[in-house]
Amino acid sequence: MLNFKPLTLDDIPTIRPFLKYQQSRICDYSVGGIFMWREFFKTRYTIYHGVLIFQVRYLSGVTAFTVPLSPNPEGITIALEAIEQHCRETNLPLVFCTVPENVLPRFRERYPSAFIQPSRDWFDYLYLTEDLLSFRGKKYDGQRNHINKFRKMVPDYSFEEITEENLPQVCEFYDNFAKLYEKPSELAREESSKVKELLRNYDKYGLFGGVIKGDGKIISMSIGERVNDTLFVHVEKADIRYPGAYQVIVQEFLKHFAQERDTYVNREEDVGDPGLRKSKLSYHPTTLLEKSVVLVGDL
Repeated sequence: MLNFKPLTLDDIPTIRPFLKYQQSRICDYSVGGIFMWREFFKTRYTIYHGVLIFQVRYLSGVTAFTVPLSPNPEGITIALEAIEQHCRETNLPLVFCTVPENVLPRFRERYPSAFIQPSRDWFDYLYLTEDLLSFRGKKYDGQRNHINKFRKMVPDYSFEEITEENLPQVCEFYDNFAKLYEKPSELAREESSKVKELLRNYDKYGLFGGVIKGDGKIISMSIGERVNDTLFVHVEKADIRYPGAYQVIVQEFLKHFAQERDTYVNREEDVGDPGLRKSKLSYHPTTLLEKSVVLVGDL
């Protein structure tokens, strides 16, 4: 039987080296995606024969496993065999969640009778970095117009990297933001709680971020990380009393942090929120990264 233990912030140095083995670019295999949602999904983990395996309580309350992370295909096979045996010994149905599209052929081959259900609300939005850096072309007329409005309203704005010195101001900005734009959903409450945790454990998370300042205060913030050729944006908040604040932080964050190897930007899911979906689509993703639940059932 596999020995899973609860995931804590102290496990970040253990988990981070495995993330480079993901080939799908989905946010579920990043530090922010894993640790900010570890309590919501009751995430537990084990390292078996050098392979990282997560066990979670997925959306329907069912116990599920994510795709094991291994430096080689043989390791994944060993991990899948161990998960199967674990389910037999614990009388659990075998379920996998957040399975990226590129892994599905392997799962179909191993589990030919499995039921596979894509989860559209949890698809990630993937963009070309150069598109969001330049907002070039007719399709980005709206973004450029919003940026021009912001520049007229706040002509002396500046971008600052989040540091130990300005972190108290960033925490204060987010505390005020959370009160001003509070949402009632369970997902929104959990996200807000974890943004506060991230800011108060900024060094431990090991992410990077920045803020837009103007009118003597912070107007917007963005925090993310890099995995292989992709920048992941985990937190992006702006005071919408300043039209264009979101578009400006999108562009300035990339101007400051994007490197030559950062081909893509992952701006995560819309979780079925109509407003969020409209917003993310307006930035014209190069693709939506599909994720599926794979229900194998009793073994």
